[in-house]
Amino acid sequence: MSYKSDVKAIRRNTTGVVFAGRTRLRGIILGAENATTVGAVTLVNGGTTNIYFQADAPVGDVFAFNIPEDGVLFEDGISISSLTGTVTVLLDK
Repeated sequence: MSYKSDVKAIRRNTTGVVFAGRTRLRGIILGAENATTVGAVTLVNGGTTNIYFQADAPVGDVFAFNIPEDGVLFEDGISISSLTGTVTVLLDK
């Protein structure tokens, strides 16, 4: 049995760099902080302002999404430019 690639899960609750090298976003789990706040995350390519992925989680809930096929390519790494809640980013190692 062969695998396409290794997948790594990185959990964050603040903005900043998630992974500093070329990688592919494979999935995401976003949790709202509490029962009164919507969860939201914006992922950008490296340190740029180029938005590659955005997601929202309903108040007091969780949003989970597996990205099909080859995922979303982040040429210069994945960074979080804004975040409300907690996010787990699933990416190629």
